[in-house]
Amino acid sequence: MAFRAEIDDFGAFYEATYRTAFRTAFGILGDRGLADDVVQDAFVSAYRDRDRFRGDAPARAWFLRIMVNRAISSVRGPRPKVVTLDVATAPDPADPDDSPARIAASLTLQEALRPFAPRARAAAVLRCLHYLAYAAIRGSRGQSAPP
Repeated sequence: MAFRAEIDDFGAFYEATYRTAFRTAFGILGDRGLADDVVQDAFVSAYRDRDRFRGDAPARAWFLRIMVNRAISSVRGPRPKVVTLDVATAPDPADPDDSPARIAASLTLQEALRPFAPRARAAAVLRCLHYLAYAAIRGSRGQSAPP
């Protein structure tokens, strides 16, 4: 229950979490518009279900799990969506958190992950770009992820 207070002010939680969520969704999906749609949908879902959040792990990890599941679901279907990446679809380089090196790393990671299924891409993005512990990526209870 130690982390329950993190979502008491959901507006502040949204502001603090949006960029991370967008980068994660973009890393999984490779499409700016689809990533934004998935993130917004995940925030709506998290807001509706915020009373179910137990607070035994960081709210950010709880939310990212919701968002990753939405991202994976968005590409399920008989024909997987193939995405071509270029710098124009990358995260905003004007954002101080998105240095050219980080964008290049993200694009290189996208190319490397292209042949993999969405779940595998999600795990790699959460580990390589957000440095989450494997247990947090798996969704183990009681494991907290680094900020």
